[in-house]
Amino acid sequence: MIKANQASRRDFVLGLAASSAALRPAVGPGSWLSPGRTARVSSASKQVPANHVVNILDFGAVGDGRTLCTSSIQAAIDACAAAGGGKVFVAPGKYLTGPIFLKSNLEFEVLAGATLLGSANFADYPTIPGWWEGLERTVYASMITGTDVENVAITGQGTLDGQGGVWLDAWGKTEKLRKKLGLIGREPENPPGSALPWPRPRMINLYRSRKVLISGLTIHDSPSWTVHPVLCEDVYIEGLTIINPPHSWNTDGIDPESCRNVRISNCYISTGDDCIMLKSGYKQIPGKPFLPSENIVVTNCVFNAGGCGVGIGSETAGGVRNVAISNCVCDGTTCGLYFRTARGRGNVVENVSAVNVVMRNLEDTGIIFSMFYEDEDRSTLHSVDVRTPVFRNFHCSDILLDGAERAVVVEGLPESPIQGLSLDNVFVKAAEKGISCYQVHEFSVSNAVVHVNSGPSVQCKNALDLELIRVRAPKSQPNVPVIALENVHQAMVQSCSAAESSPALVQLRGDGNRDITLALNRVSKQTQEVVFADGASEQGVVRRI
Repeated sequence: MIKANQASRRDFVLGLAASSAALRPAVGPGSWLSPGRTARVSSASKQVPANHVVNILDFGAVGDGRTLCTSSIQAAIDACAAAGGGKVFVAPGKYLTGPIFLKSNLEFEVLAGATLLGSANFADYPTIPGWWEGLERTVYASMITGTDVENVAITGQGTLDGQGGVWLDAWGKTEKLRKKLGLIGREPENPPGSALPWPRPRMINLYRSRKVLISGLTIHDSPSWTVHPVLCEDVYIEGLTIINPPHSWNTDGIDPESCRNVRISNCYISTGDDCIMLKSGYKQIPGKPFLPSENIVVTNCVFNAGGCGVGIGSETAGGVRNVAISNCVCDGTTCGLYFRTARGRGNVVENVSAVNVVMRNLEDTGIIFSMFYEDEDRSTLHSVDVRTPVFRNFHCSDILLDGAERAVVVEGLPESPIQGLSLDNVFVKAAEKGISCYQVHEFSVSNAVVHVNSGPSVQCKNALDLELIRVRAPKSQPNVPVIALENVHQAMVQSCSAAESSPALVQLRGDGNRDITLALNRVSKQTQEVVFADGASEQGVVRRI
């Protein structure tokens, strides 16, 4: 093992008891992180060189859970990096620590039976320039922090315990003071005398880093967001277990922000806030461009308590694109999938696919596409400018929902409707309300079975180019149609069916419906194919087949 008292790098290296393959050459900066250069996409994020193996016990760390070990752990990291890189490991035991800082070409492994215990003393946490809620600002350094590092790994079957309760308590007191002083929004810093002078630390927080692997750890009781990479590229996160207290504000699981080429797989997450949320900067700020989050895969994950399983936003100032979500289970979260933005955030969220998602016992909604986060003005047509967000090209298929207040909610802005959204192979076994859409262009629902307790199975308002194909509602309700359309233009309702006792398959409401086609629908003798209300008439229907 490397010893702390070795005098020179030469003696240091000669005294190693373990070594392996030599380091690969470092990768130079790419265009996405450094303007003007062409970015390289590495396929080797899981391959971290282990040139030297270092035990933190050899640098004075004491695993009694009471002795502060920050300096010992950092000394082990610094020594290993100075020798050319390799592995630093945390042996079984419980180690009290403040923030530690990673170096390039290094694996930090927390072995099974080992716990890093976050200090509850705020004085043990230095402040650094960082990001919080989409804005650059001074923050407390996190338990594991990395800035401008590459070829790093944070691994092991051990545990990171943030002891977040003291931080959440300070946050609550600070929020009360902010409200008392009239500090609105996230831009103002916390006032003097706050219980929490700076934004809370995270468990793992990386900035402008490349070729990152985070694997295997159990992480719980985080002070805030648990894993937060910012402006990072080629990030692989696998096999994490993240457990934070229910209903604890901002204790998200994994929040990549303005990151590129990210893979998240095989994680179990139960938090007090969102489980996985993709972000890219708070809002449009003149002279302050934000980079996008792009090329992101989330697969084979299980989500328990939390705001949502997987989502995007609400910070979308840099845009989010090219996202694939698959083979996930949401059991007991508030929502399943939640894609959100708001006026002022600007930029584009596009090319998002979610397939093979099972949702059960949700507190609120299965899938939400909303452009009204923190904005309740749904009727006023605002002017379009750089602050206007855009949602386009979403696809969700093979969705199973068993228990929710609402199945699906789609709501675009009057000045920026959601463009291009398809829901295929959707089975809603149980929900209080069905699928609703508002301000959307090119919306299709196909092969959907929707069991609801109240209201229409599908309800659309202010929609253009709508297709409802093979939508079935096995459960009837008195005086409630299966499909309700209001101010809908260019719609096809085809091969849909209603329960025998349903009063109507389709209801047109108001005089704003145009070019509605009804084709090959199946209704019983006592069920009308289409009925009209509030000024609607047969003129809205262009053909029946």
